Amino acid sequence: MTYTKLFTVFAAIIGSIWAGFAHASNDSRLLDRLTVEDSVKFRIDTTQLSPEELALLVEYIPNEPNEVIQDRLSCIESEIPLEFNNFVRSYIDYFTIRNRKYTRTMLTRENVYFPMYEKYLKKHNMPQELKYLSIVESGLNPKAKSPVGAAGLWQFMGPTGKEYGLKVQDNYIDERLDPEKSTDSALRFLRRLHKMYDDWELAMAAYNCGPGNVNKAIRRAGGGKKTFWEIFPYLPRETRGYIPSMTAVIYAMHYAPEHNIFSDSILYAIDVDTMLINQPLDLEKLAVELHMNPQELMALNPELKQTVLPKHIRNYPLRVPASRSALLADNQDRSCILLAASPVPLTPAVELNPEKSQVLLASAKPEAPASNKDTVEQKLYIVQSGDNLTRIANEHHVTIDQLKEWNNLKSTRIKPKQELVVLQPRAKEPNIVLASNEGNKSVINSTPVKKVVNRISVEKPAKEQFIYHVQPGDTLWNISKKYDGLTVEQIKKLNKLKTNDIKPGQKLILS
Repeated sequence: MTYTKLFTVFAAIIGSIWAGFAHASNDSRLLDRLTVEDSVKFRIDTTQLSPEELALLVEYIPNEPNEVIQDRLSCIESEIPLEFNNFVRSYIDYFTIRNRKYTRTMLTRENVYFPMYEKYLKKHNMPQELKYLSIVESGLNPKAKSPVGAAGLWQFMGPTGKEYGLKVQDNYIDERLDPEKSTDSALRFLRRLHKMYDDWELAMAAYNCGPGNVNKAIRRAGGGKKTFWEIFPYLPRETRGYIPSMTAVIYAMHYAPEHNIFSDSILYAIDVDTMLINQPLDLEKLAVELHMNPQELMALNPELKQTVLPKHIRNYPLRVPASRSALLADNQDRSCILLAASPVPLTPAVELNPEKSQVLLASAKPEAPASNKDTVEQKLYIVQSGDNLTRIANEHHVTIDQLKEWNNLKSTRIKPKQELVVLQPRAKEPNIVLASNEGNKSVINSTPVKKVVNRISVEKPAKEQFIYHVQPGDTLWNISKKYDGLTVEQIKKLNKLKTNDIKPGQKLILS
C-alpha cells in the first residue's frame, strides 16, 4: 500500500466531513442547515483499493455537485413539486452527510410502515409521496412524542386527534399512537387541507403550523402569491424548513445507495390477527401464554400505555402475531388462555374471626372490603438481581397490576435492592394448645408447644410492623383519622419525627 493512496483515502474522509461543517448556517432550530457554495469535493474509485485499504476507509461519503442532485430530483416521479435550491440542498446534505445514521435508520424501518401507508393513500386517492411526511414528523417511531404534546407517527396534538376520531382513554389507551388509526386520520386531515389550498406543499405547511398561520403568510405576501416558496419568508421559522425537509427525505430515501448509505438490517411488519377483548387482561401474562416476549406484544399495540387492560375498556381489538393465532383458534383454549391472563384480585386463603384480628393494613384503600383488611398482611420484598415483576407476582400468587398499584409504579421497571410492598394472606392466629401427659408420652392436641405455662402452651406471635407509603396531599392528621385509635403524636413517636412535615413516598410505621 502506498502513502499516496492512504493520503487520498483520509483526505476524502476529512474533506467530506469538512464539507458538512463548512456549510453550516443558523437558519433553523430543528436542523443545522448547510449551504453549498465552495463545497469541497473528493472522489475515490474504491475498486482500485486493496482489502486492507478498504478496511481503513471507514465510510466513504460522496458529496455530489448541485447539477447531479437536481438531475436526480427531476427523475423522481412525484405529484408533489420537488423544488431544488440552496435551501433544499442544505437539507439534502444534512440527511446524506451530517446525519447519515438517521437516513440509515429510516431505511431499516420503512418496510414496517410504508406498505400500510400506501394502502391508505390509495384508499384516499392521494399522492404516494406523502408517506415520507411521517419520516419528517416522527422518524417512523409510533411512540414519538414532542415537547409540546404531539404524539405518534403523524404527531397529532390532542384536540386535533380528537377531531379526527383518535381517542385518549384514561391512562390506558392513546389512539394517536395506533399506526393504522392515526394514518387514516392524518390522511383525512391532509386531504381536507388540500381542498382548502389546492396545493400539496401548502397543505403540508398547514399540517405543520395550522391553516391560520398559512393564511396569515398568504395575506402578508400580498398580491396573488399562493405557493409555498412565494410565501416562504412569512411562514413560521419551523415551517420554512418543513417542505425542504420533506424534499430532502424523498431524495435521500431514493438515492441512499449513491451516497453510500445502506441499512445493516431491514425490518418488516409481521402478519397479525386481532382478538376483541371484553375483560380485564394482563398483557404480560397473556404473552407468556402465547409463548412470546411481552415487549413484542406491546410493540404490536403501541397505543397501549400500560401492560393491563381494565374491565371498563370494551371491544378492544388486541393485535397478536398470526403465528400465535392457532393457540386461540379453539374456543375452549382461548377461554383458558384469557382466564390465565386475567388480573384476578388477591383472594385470601385464610379467613380469620374479625373479633380476634382488627389490624388494618396501612396500604389498604379505605373502601376495601373489611374481610380483605382483616385477612391479608403487608410484607416487604427486596428486589434481587435478575428479578422482574412477572417473576415476583408469580412467586407471591398476585398480579403485576396489583404490585404496580401497591407500590405506585408507573411502569414494570424495577432495580435490585428496591423495596416492594406485597399483600399476602395473614397467617392463622396463634393457637392455644393443651398438653397432657399419658404415662411417658406427651399428647399434643394441636400445634407444637413453644412455651409452657401451667401445662398450657401458647405460641408467641412475632412482632410485626405495618408500613404506610405517604401519598400526595397526606398529612399526619388525615392519616391518623384513617386508622382509629392512632394519634398524630403516636405516629411521630413511632417514626421519631420532630415535626409534622411529611412528603410523598415517605414510609411511616403505623403499628
